[in-house]
Amino acid sequence: MKHILTICVLVFSTFIFSQNNQLVEIETNDGNIFLGTIIEENEDGYTLKTQDGIQISVPISYVKNVSIIETAEVEGQVWRADPNKSMYLFAPSAFPIEKQKVYCRDFCLVFPSYNRGFGNNFSLQAGAFVFPGMQFDNIPVVLSGKFSLPQIGPARLASGMMYVSVPGQSTSFGAGFAFGSATFGNRFTHFTASLGWGYFRDENEWDFAEKPILVLASNVRVTNSFAVVAEYWLPPEVDDPTNLPIAISGRFIGRRFAVDVGGFFTKDMEGIPFPLINFTYHLK
Repeated sequence: MKHILTICVLVFSTFIFSQNNQLVEIETNDGNIFLGTIIEENEDGYTLKTQDGIQISVPISYVKNVSIIETAEVEGQVWRADPNKSMYLFAPSAFPIEKQKVYCRDFCLVFPSYNRGFGNNFSLQAGAFVFPGMQFDNIPVVLSGKFSLPQIGPARLASGMMYVSVPGQSTSFGAGFAFGSATFGNRFTHFTASLGWGYFRDENEWDFAEKPILVLASNVRVTNSFAVVAEYWLPPEVDDPTNLPIAISGRFIGRRFAVDVGGFFTKDMEGIPFPLINFTYHLK
């Protein structure tokens, strides 16, 4: 738990370095990216003013895409918000994916998923756990949905459900979580506490756990292209919570992609930790 408290301090201490702002990003057909504020828009194109005060005219015929992105000014530099704000390593935050945004993700090379935002509140994930040698008919299919409430100050709440179905020849078995999450922070640095009630399904019989799992997670932005992400899962009735592993990863952030590289650490660990690697690519 000492590690978790350290992470919490880091999370809230970094809030003072971020001043949220929205800028317009214009992508042209030849791959150029312009970031700034639109000062004029007409049928011929856009006039954009950059953070340095430079005005750029972009003809409409050259424009491939126009989008609004969250930014922050840190020590004179413009940082982009992490496009993966809706997820940590495996646990969700209360942030939604947002309207019409789509990304594909591969967790530890065994859980590829498709993720999409519907409106600015509902997020959907569809994926599967794929292990070497597993028959196609026995691949566990994953569906999860999350509804995020509007943000109030630095806080946001969300609730959702994950379902993992394992079809068989004569029976249908499934499991999952019903969860609630509270996220504190902004799109750059945030901390989330979640409670999840596990359940099992055997055909038409459903069995929910009486006590929840507690999940603590954080995303601490360090530079424009790097963040530190951590997760800690605490099941109920554990004798010594300090013996449980904590997942810590460095997140390398690009404009449309992110890569998490880290491991699972324990207090009595010897040698190299069990590795953790995630890939995320944003389609739009």
